[in-house]
Amino acid sequence: MFVDFKDLPDTSRIWIYQANRPFTEEELVEVHGFMKEFIEQWTAHGKDLQAGYEIRYRRFIILGLDQSHPSASGCSIDASVHFIQGLEKR
Repeated sequence: MFVDFKDLPDTSRIWIYQANRPFTEEELVEVHGFMKEFIEQWTAHGKDLQAGYEIRYRRFIILGLDQSHPSASGCSIDASVHFIQGLEKR
């Protein structure tokens, strides 16, 4: 389930991914759409994960996960890494 990043608790788990260059305006629009779509379907053991993201400095994707609800499993973490790797190839 998508949650606004600013509404995630301070205890959220955070992953930071760095692009090798700043995103263009067009890429930012695409990345925002892809991130929301991914988070909406992101699950662990069939349960929705409550997560959000933000993009900083046109270069960093920060993914946050509320761990007070179902937390990420190894498979769901792998899914997020594969998703980010897929973004790199677009």
